[in-house]
Amino acid sequence: MIESQKNGKRRRQEDRRVETRRRLVDATIMLLHEKGAGQLTMADVAREAGLTRGAIQYHFENPKSLLIASIEEIASRLSQHLDATELASLPLTERIDRIVDDYWQGFRGFNYTAFIEIAVRGRQDPDFEEAIATTLEELERRRADVWQAIFEDTGRNRAEIRSWRHMLLVTLRGLALTNMIPGGNEKVSLQIDQFKAMFKRYLTDA
Repeated sequence: MIESQKNGKRRRQEDRRVETRRRLVDATIMLLHEKGAGQLTMADVAREAGLTRGAIQYHFENPKSLLIASIEEIASRLSQHLDATELASLPLTERIDRIVDDYWQGFRGFNYTAFIEIAVRGRQDPDFEEAIATTLEELERRRADVWQAIFEDTGRNRAEIRSWRHMLLVTLRGLALTNMIPGGNEKVSLQIDQFKAMFKRYLTDA
């Protein structure tokens, strides 16, 4: 009975820890979008999260670790739709439409704006830039495995599939910047349709 109570208490403490970290990361991402990295302060993050600055210091060893956790969360959000089993069951053309549309939904939102802000800040701090690069490299390795499973039936090898994914990400990053310019929406939609058509041809031309 006593052991069960201890286990229950530990679970509640872990749940609170996870929830607190989530609130701090969510607040950081939103403030990066609204104010930019240059104006971001830990006091603002605590206030937005409804917590104290002590909570930040308890859960993150320094502001950089909070920003790195935010990068991890943003990367996860930008590709969280990638359910390999579900997508692999779709016809290839529908699969491509779904992936491009879902990725674009992420790149056009506030999460990507926050990502850009963190990346710009990283360029001003070599240690921070290296930490971001290491985090993204690990995420890239995991995503490469998922993409391989999704497109395994195309007959394309791992290098080809990775190359396509890289081109997709580069294209959408550029379109995301274009989309921030007034009047750019119509051009972006046309380019996305052209991009889908190009890769449908590529992946079906064995």
